[in-house]
Amino acid sequence: MRKIALVATMAILGSPVFAGGPTVVAEDPVPAVAPAPAAAHDWSGPYVGLAYGRASGDFTYSDTQFFDMESGTVRSVFAGYLMQRGTLVYGGELAFSKGSDITTVGFPLEYIDSSLDLKGKVGLAANRALFYGVLGFSKVGYNFDIDPTLNYDATGLGYGIGMDYAVSNRITLGLEYMNRKTSGDVPTTAFSSDLNMNSLSLRVGLNF
Repeated sequence: MRKIALVATMAILGSPVFAGGPTVVAEDPVPAVAPAPAAAHDWSGPYVGLAYGRASGDFTYSDTQFFDMESGTVRSVFAGYLMQRGTLVYGGELAFSKGSDITTVGFPLEYIDSSLDLKGKVGLAANRALFYGVLGFSKVGYNFDIDPTLNYDATGLGYGIGMDYAVSNRITLGLEYMNRKTSGDVPTTAFSSDLNMNSLSLRVGLNF
């Protein structure tokens, strides 16, 4: 009996003791999936917009008489199309601007009335920011209220720089500086005019 009891006791002491049921083995934690990086903004496609800014200028009659101009305002509408290859963005734009109070110093009834700009546009995109330059054809209208038969258009080179920022996939805000170096003949006179106009405008665009 003593041998049987000793063997039973040793068997009990040598067996594992389970308290409260079987031991649960925890699974290895599943690594969290990293969020996908945000897609870069796509600048390609058509767009339209409005702009408002300040403008001034100067001109010379027949290379002898120089006149400066008062600063005034310009309101513009524009439309264009862009294409993108990597970070390179290029395209074209047509803009029409209506001037106000851009008068000749000493001659308040003579003023820049409007401008038309056909621009080639090339820039570099940094996701939602676009830095660009423009080069193209410009036409500037100069008016004489005292004698409208003298009104004339001067044509020439337009160039500038700008920056746009995409606040959403469709809306952009931007700032653009333009300089126009044009020339034209004054009707019914022997004068020719070298007319310069520059502007700095805040732009709001809608992309499609």
